[in-house]
Amino acid sequence: MKKVLLISILISISTLAYAQNNRVSQYTNELASEYPYRYNVSTYLESADELIDLEKYKTIIRNGDISAIEKPYLNDLQLGALSKTELKLFRNLFYAKKGYIFSDKELEKFFMQFDWYKPKSKDVSFTWLEESAINRIKLFENESTVKYDFENRSIIWETWNGGADQRGPLLKLNKDKTFEYIPGKTINRVEKINGTWLVLNNKIILSVENESVLFGGYVTEDASYIKNGSSVIIQYKSPVKISLPLNESQAPQKYNLKWGEKWLMIGSGDCYISNE
Repeated sequence: MKKVLLISILISISTLAYAQNNRVSQYTNELASEYPYRYNVSTYLESADELIDLEKYKTIIRNGDISAIEKPYLNDLQLGALSKTELKLFRNLFYAKKGYIFSDKELEKFFMQFDWYKPKSKDVSFTWLEESAINRIKLFENESTVKYDFENRSIIWETWNGGADQRGPLLKLNKDKTFEYIPGKTINRVEKINGTWLVLNNKIILSVENESVLFGGYVTEDASYIKNGSSVIIQYKSPVKISLPLNESQAPQKYNLKWGEKWLMIGSGDCYISNE
């Protein structure tokens, strides 16, 4: 009798373990094993700008933090740091927030781990800002359509800012395979980002090794820059890989832009070769 009882208990435990495991999405398992999250820079750099934490979106995805996509002004460097799986989950986070019923059962299981996910309809709508964010993520999910033909020369790519007075971000891709990224001339605590680069599958792969960041100080009255800030170098324990897709830029034809030796869409930005 005791033997039968023991076998029954073991069977019950095995069944429960299987049922619990069956409720865990394969995406959750993949994030835990193939794409381990290392650390969150912003937890110990209190006065930092959001751009400092290049892996910020990884945290949002793992935590199912829908409050972080209330006003989704996405950043290319942070998008480029995501894996294929993470990009898929990030895009579908917008759908899950609306209560979308997923046909993909693994997606359903992934989002069911969050209390806020209440599947109710396949008919969901998005604001213009949300649609823009979703389309931007898709750019990073898709394959590149343009081959990069400038590996043997040093080039400064400047992101066109739509005609504003301030300059757009600069991406300096040097012939020696080092790079320097300088954000646009707006209030930003990130001064520059450095590392090495290569081209793989027609995508520019940046290996970020360090960031130069301003701490302290204050914003000037005309809101043009941070005054009396202290420059600090953040050195990454291991490089953060950022993948930027390459596509044809439609800006010159669309807006009749005559300048620039060459235009290229790098990530989601329309870029041209700049003389700085």
